[in-house]
This record gives sequence, structure tokens and C-alpha cells, in this order.
Amino acid sequence: MALHYRRCLTDEDRAKYTLYFIRNRADFHPSCSLAEALIHILHVINDAHIIMIEDDSGEMAGWGHYRYITDNPETGMKGKIAFVESVMLEKEYRSSRQFLIGFRCLISQIAEESPDADTFQFYAREDHGYLNRLYGKFAQVVGKREGYFGMENIFSTQLARLREYLNV
Repeated sequence: MALHYRRCLTDEDRAKYTLYFIRNRADFHPSCSLAEALIHILHVINDAHIIMIEDDSGEMAGWGHYRYITDNPETGMKGKIAFVESVMLEKEYRSSRQFLIGFRCLISQIAEESPDADTFQFYAREDHGYLNRLYGKFAQVVGKREGYFGMENIFSTQLARLREYLNV
């Protein structure tokens, strides 16, 4: 079954994303409570760019969300850094092929909506060896932060380098 990636634009889309996130919050983190999921949603729903991942029947199979920041986030200005907050895909769809398809879609969307963006950043839990090895293939750890569920590595790469790596 093919997956389709589209922007979350309407109130109905945001409601669909919210319900899906709440139902699948354990995929975000195994100990994510309902209260933590709601706080997270409230934190991102208005400021984030959300990508809904749906199957052929229109049922959600995952999400991705990101925002644009500056080197100094306190300024409140949109910046040249596309910062991915999270991407989640149901286990039955996870594969290297889907990873590349989704990543290419994300990069293409960022390039289309924000041509001035030049940096791509995201984080991964420090204790998640697989993700740290995978992300280390195309990005460098530039810092650490205390996340909701433990220490996280902050990865960064130039968008041009990432587009080359992904053949976008």
C-alpha cells in the first residue's frame, strides 16, 4: 500500500492529526502520558508545519512536524534553520525505502515553502543507538539538550548537502 504525504492545513486536518497523535503517543515515546501528549500538541499545533502521512484509504499512518528557527530562538523571528520536532511512521510501513521517500518529501516541502532556509536540524535521544548511527551518516552532532524523556543529541547539516545525499 502506498503512502501519501500532505500538509496539515485545515481545522479538520489538525483535529485528525491531534486524535492520531493521542492514540499513538506511545510511538512518540513509550512513557508519554495523555497529559504530556496534549501539552506537546498545544506546543506545536500553531507554530509547526505538520505533514500528515496517510495510506491509500486516507487513514493516517504517521506524521512529521517542523518549524523554522533562528540561531537565537528568543527573537521570535522565522529563521533559516528548518528544525524537525518529530517524525513517526507506523511500524508496518517502516523501511529504508519509506524513510527515503518521506525524507525527500520533507526536504522538497521545506525548499518550496522557505527557499531561504539553509540548515536542517533535528534531535534524537542520546540512548537510541540505531538512530544516532543512521543520522550520523548525513549530519553532525552540534549539541545536546534535556528533552522530555532524557538527553538528546542535536544534529545539524546544510540543506544543500542533505539534498545531495538524498538525490533531491
